[in-house]
Amino acid sequence: MHNVLILTVSVGNGHNQAAFNMQQNLQAAGCTVTTIDFLQMQHYGLPNLLSKAYKTLIEYKPSFFRQICKISEIETFDNVKYMLAKANQRVIGRLVQKYQPDTILCTHFFPLAAAAAYKKKYHSVFKLVGIVTDYIVHPIWDVAYVDQYFVAHSALVSQLKNTRHPLGSVIPSGIPVGSNFTPVVHSASLNNILVMTSWQTDETMLMILNVLQILPRRIHITFVTGNDLPRQKQLGKIAFHHQNYTVIGFTNQVASLMKQSDLLITKPGGLTITEALATATPILVFSPIPGIEEDNARFLEQEHLGYWAKCEDELQNYVTSFLKSPQQLVSLSQNMLVQQSFQASNKILDHLVSPIEQVAL
Repeated sequence: MHNVLILTVSVGNGHNQAAFNMQQNLQAAGCTVTTIDFLQMQHYGLPNLLSKAYKTLIEYKPSFFRQICKISEIETFDNVKYMLAKANQRVIGRLVQKYQPDTILCTHFFPLAAAAAYKKKYHSVFKLVGIVTDYIVHPIWDVAYVDQYFVAHSALVSQLKNTRHPLGSVIPSGIPVGSNFTPVVHSASLNNILVMTSWQTDETMLMILNVLQILPRRIHITFVTGNDLPRQKQLGKIAFHHQNYTVIGFTNQVASLMKQSDLLITKPGGLTITEALATATPILVFSPIPGIEEDNARFLEQEHLGYWAKCEDELQNYVTSFLKSPQQLVSLSQNMLVQQSFQASNKILDHLVSPIEQVAL
């Protein structure tokens, strides 16, 4: 029986959700799977501290993320990256001894680098795999002693250095989504808009509301606020005066909501983008976190898989244009269908577990 250890990091939700999606798929295939938040293995309170810092920076200093990305692209940053990895080798060692994994799968670069450092030092035989959960392969992911990478799109394969990774070890699988994220054919209309509000600041949320309030009342708008209770209450008060508004907090019905929607307005997180691609739901991204989310938005534009509104005026122009010509949304949805993003988990599984092992399972 194939034994898989999945390591994730609870900063943002995408890494954890991708880990959970792979766990479900691997377990269904008969593998033994353990999923661990790597931060929980660190000092007490570190996950909550980092999560709070993340939220604060998004609200008050989002440009800081772009500066971090630029610094980490410098080649000399590799020394810092490997120092951090070596410092966390002991954590990997404890996990390896406890779980004896055949494969370690990482949905975040932090545990991936630590596992690679451990594998190099002790010549470990476990297979080390990274799943990149954005639509760019940032240099910080590029680590020696990783056996396989799974990336979101074929356009990203060349972003990892050939000198470190042999031909065929970087696989354009897509990002794993839940089994209920399957494609549907969307009609040529703009009757239902889905707004994912997670990580939107008060300022950008106000911009979105300014645009939506001028739309005809026949258009139904659903807001999903996730675990943000203050935002849920705030929007609930506004919805009291708008019969075409529905406000939902945390829900496990996102796939169904996407399939029922003619347009999704959201920040361009890697997993949210993939869920939209998997359901072929036309996507309009707004207010990306500077750095990697901007790269995600840029990717959507370049590959004609989504639209990026860079300011409130552009957001209004796009929505008005879709209202006048909803066929644009149909064309976008058809482009998304070609990607077959809903197949990512199965593609990854086929590479993780050999045909002989699958027969045995």
